[in-house]
Amino acid sequence: MASITVKRQRKRKRIDTDGDPEFQVAPMVDVLLVLMLFFMAITSTEVLKKDKNLQLADAKNAKPAEKSEAKNQIIVNVDWDGLSSTAQFSLDGINYPTADSMQGVLTSQHQQNPAAYVVIRADRNVEYSYISDLMTTCGTAGISTVTYAVLIGGANKKAAAAGSGGAAAK
Repeated sequence: MASITVKRQRKRKRIDTDGDPEFQVAPMVDVLLVLMLFFMAITSTEVLKKDKNLQLADAKNAKPAEKSEAKNQIIVNVDWDGLSSTAQFSLDGINYPTADSMQGVLTSQHQQNPAAYVVIRADRNVEYSYISDLMTTCGTAGISTVTYAVLIGGANKKAAAAGSGGAAAK
């Protein structure tokens, strides 16, 4: 009987000497890697929608966009090719030669999300006739709300002044 109590005492001592359980790092690293991949995927899809080479028009009285409506945006970039004097349209990183050629994509996106609206990000040099064609295509696709992406408060003038050595053209 004495041997049983001695064994129990030894087991208690072993449990007490171990102390707190160790913090396991491997599962935490796995979780962090999954989160990192998720945010990288989300960020890359947002970057594809916006063309950084566009020089947006200035607007003094523009209202900032609401962040909560970003999921309903269909962003269409309209770039101006000065050599050929034509506009180039792009939607989700895919280039289209004309606004009419985007109608099928716009229609399918509108059917998937009826609350979707188009944000036109047009270069400041694009002729209005191309923007008018794009708005007509949006209407034909069933999209009734169209907004424009612009710079607020003359940001293009500041960039031009910085790029030309401080001499801004009036």
